[in-house]
Amino acid sequence: MRADLLLANRRDTWTYQVLHALQDLSTSQQFLDAIRSCQTINQRQFELTLCEHIIGGWRDLDILTPHEAHHSNRIMRTYHTHFGVRLGNNYYGWWDDRKRNQKPVLPLYLCLDIPSNLSRALSCLRLSGHNSLVQRMRHDRNRRPYELRTCDRCDWHTIQDEEYILLDCPHEHQVRLRTQQQLVFPPQCEDGPARLRTFMNQPDIFGVASFVAKCLALFP
Repeated sequence: MRADLLLANRRDTWTYQVLHALQDLSTSQQFLDAIRSCQTINQRQFELTLCEHIIGGWRDLDILTPHEAHHSNRIMRTYHTHFGVRLGNNYYGWWDDRKRNQKPVLPLYLCLDIPSNLSRALSCLRLSGHNSLVQRMRHDRNRRPYELRTCDRCDWHTIQDEEYILLDCPHEHQVRLRTQQQLVFPPQCEDGPARLRTFMNQPDIFGVASFVAKCLALFP
């Protein structure tokens, strides 16, 4: 530990990475001083500080839709809108001050015993590990601007992102899948920017995972 501290100015050391990350926290000086002097850190206070930092960053993104977000935070905004797990409740929104001391929780599908291939499909969707155009064109040699990554399976001229391929694309294959698994599509679905998050977090996780896996298989 002390040897690593002596090399704290080198990027390949653990201490450098930790100190560099903590510099983004407005109340980090006490933790920086403790690390540099090998003193004990108040773990409870440290966890609350990190939690406040994460929520602050997500609050800044609340006023934007994924389509409006700058490219540097679009992936985080997409995750926030579509897949994030609430820390509060539906009335208080993302952050309920009455639950400030509660830690974030895992997505429900990671806490259930579902087949590994279905769990993997949900993880790929949530973490942009899929082959829709919005993701594929991000890494293409001739990177296409975000607004031009429109669906190549229909003529709606809409960006082919996670929400579109699951809930909206009128291509016959997706329509057939939605019809076959209509139980995961309640008659009155929530509309608005968070509708995919509502769809993903519904009680029938197995049904959702099965639908997602079959849908992603259409984009090999």
